[in-house]
Amino acid sequence: MISGALASGKGTQCELIVKKFGLVHISTGDLLRAEVSSGTDIGNKAKEFMNAGKLVPDEIVTAMVTSRLSREDAKENGWILDGYPRSFSQAQSLQSLKIIPDV
Repeated sequence: MISGALASGKGTQCELIVKKFGLVHISTGDLLRAEVSSGTDIGNKAKEFMNAGKLVPDEIVTAMVTSRLSREDAKENGWILDGYPRSFSQAQSLQSLKIIPDV
């Protein structure tokens, strides 16, 4: 998992790690943009919060992340989370879903 402030280089570090180890890069920002642009139910829910200038609730972000983690490439190659979890409650959500990073 990579955490840091906006524009702190998380994406750059993830790219290097992905190239070296072949992991799947899962960025919450990329997931949000993809869901919104695809017009999915979850994307439309997220868009309402984003358009109102609010943070997207943990439940929505966690649902997007867990959905992405369930895809074959992430299961087969491993993954690196970029910008998630951002809060203690998000970390607890991962733990309750038995999603534990390999460190």
